[in-house]
Amino acid sequence: MAKEIKIKKNKWFLAFWSLLAIILIMVFSIFFALFSDSYQSKDSRSSIQDSDATFNVVLTRKQVNAISAKFLKEQKIKNLSISADSKQVYVYGDIKFLGSKLNVGVVFDPSVTKNGNVLLKAKKLVAGSMPLPIGTVMSYIKATTDLPSFIGIDSSKKDISINLAKMKTGKLLAFKAKTINLPENKIIFQGGLK
Repeated sequence: MAKEIKIKKNKWFLAFWSLLAIILIMVFSIFFALFSDSYQSKDSRSSIQDSDATFNVVLTRKQVNAISAKFLKEQKIKNLSISADSKQVYVYGDIKFLGSKLNVGVVFDPSVTKNGNVLLKAKKLVAGSMPLPIGTVMSYIKATTDLPSFIGIDSSKKDISINLAKMKTGKLLAFKAKTINLPENKIIFQGGLK
């Protein structure tokens, strides 16, 4: 007589492996969502109409710093500061990471795109006292921060774009960037009718 061997499957064994698989899938999904790049750099053209009703707004670094501070205050963004010097733009702030407050500083080189938008290319990032990979931290900031619709973060290119065509400026006016020359202390925007 052949002896039949019955393998009794333990329901707890099966439940453990099923739960472990579900947890692993969730962890990988969260990391994929945090560090994938869903932002596509859309350098949309400014909505300024070609007419005689255009004007230039010439600003200094000091004026741009004051406007940035006022914007952050009006948006009730307390943990962030933006400043420009004769070489670069600096962004300092605090982000929450694993329940702790982490001081972060990013150095950007500003430029104007062909469509009149502002592009900030990240050059250096420091969190606390140690340098970190720029793309990873930018992905984290993008995933955890509620940014206005006209600001886009592309962590793979390590840049932030400010789409002036999407910025709320009223019903009649629109702006586009013409020149950002920090060493000469000259930042020029063109305004006009939409």
